[in-house]
Amino acid sequence: MTALHPSVRAESPSLAAMAKIEARRVVRNPFFLLAILVAFGFQAYFALSSSEAEPPGDLLSWPVIPAFFIGLTSLVVMARQTRSTEAAAEAMNAAPGTEARRTVALSLACLVPAAAGLLWILTEVAITLWREPAPQEWWFGTMPNVQVWAMLLANAPVACLGGGLLGVLVGRWLRFPGAAAVVLVVIVVADMLGQYPGEETSHPVLRLWTPWASFQSGTNTDGTAVQYGGNAVFYLVYVLCLCAAVVIAAVWRDRAARTRQLRVAFAATAVVGLLALTLSMTTGTTENRTSDPVPWKVQ
Repeated sequence: MTALHPSVRAESPSLAAMAKIEARRVVRNPFFLLAILVAFGFQAYFALSSSEAEPPGDLLSWPVIPAFFIGLTSLVVMARQTRSTEAAAEAMNAAPGTEARRTVALSLACLVPAAAGLLWILTEVAITLWREPAPQEWWFGTMPNVQVWAMLLANAPVACLGGGLLGVLVGRWLRFPGAAAVVLVVIVVADMLGQYPGEETSHPVLRLWTPWASFQSGTNTDGTAVQYGGNAVFYLVYVLCLCAAVVIAAVWRDRAARTRQLRVAFAATAVVGLLALTLSMTTGTTENRTSDPVPWKVQ
C-alpha cells in the first residue's frame, strides 16, 4: 500500500467524525432496525397484556429480550461493518487514520446498540409506573435499588454494547466465512451452560463468570420466583471490564498500536475485572432467595 502524502494525512477526519459515520451506518442497517422493532415489540406485548388486577411480573428477567435480539444482532452487524470498512479502505488505498483509530471509531459506534438497550430499560421502568408490580415481585422496594439498577444495566445496555464490541473483535481477527455466526452460536451455548450453577442453591454465584448472567428465574409453577445469588454491582463492573478488554484486543490487531500503554491498559483491565468478579461472588447475597407466590400465577 502506498504511503499517504503528509497533506492527505492532515486532512484525515477526526475520530469523532469517523465514529459518527460508523454510527450512522449502524442506525441505517435494516437488520439492526428489525432487531430494535422485535425487542420493543415484545416489551409492548408484555405491557399491554397486563392489567391492574394482574400487573407485569418477572421484571428482572425481561432484559434477556434486548440482550438477545439487539446484542446478538449487533455482533453480526458490527462484524460485517468492520470487514466492509477495511475493504473500502483497501479499495481506496488511502485509509483514514490508522487501523487502530478506525477500530476505536467502530467501537464508539457500538454506543448505538447500548443506547437502544438503555432506552429499553427506561421504558420497562416507565411501564412499572403505569402498572405497579405485584408486592411479591423482586423489584424496587423488594431489594436495594442499586442492585436492581445494576442488574438492569448489566443485562441490557452493557450486553448490547458488548455484543457490538465482540462483533468488531470478530471482524478484526477472524477471516473465515460465517465467523460472526460461529462466534454467536458459541457465545449463546457457552452462556446457557454457564447459567446452570444458578439453579444449584449451594453455589449459584459460579454462573457470574459469563458475559450475561441471569438474576431471576421467572415465575415457577407454584407462583414463586427465584432471585439468584451474587452482587450485581460488582458484576456490572466485571462486564464493563470485559467490554474494555474486547476493545483493547481489537486494537491489538494493529501492530503499530501495540505500545507499552496498551499493554498496561490491558493488564489493569484484567486485574480490575478479576477483582470485580471475585467480589461479585463473595459479597452481598451469595445464596438464592425465593419470593412469596403471586396468587394469579399459581398453576
